[in-house]
Amino acid sequence: MNRNQRRIVAGAAFLLAAILFVAYFGKPAWAWATWNEKQNTLDLGFVKITNRPPFPGDTRGIGLGLVLPVVLAAAGGVIGSGGRDEADEA
Repeated sequence: MNRNQRRIVAGAAFLLAAILFVAYFGKPAWAWATWNEKQNTLDLGFVKITNRPPFPGDTRGIGLGLVLPVVLAAAGGVIGSGGRDEADEA
């Protein structure tokens, strides 16, 4: 694999990692963090009923949103740094 091919594969891995992070962890975490208590809470005095979204702690959110992007970014870094080119070996 030559340098240009490694660079393209590494870029694709980083792009896919960013997309997975945003889709499975970033967007739910942002919805959780920017939730407004005053607008989205029904306070009856003795009980508060809220509709705050849960923090993304499920298996899909952690696995596809945190773990897999880290693995893809690491693999992209390793592939991108590469070793010797085919042209160097000749």
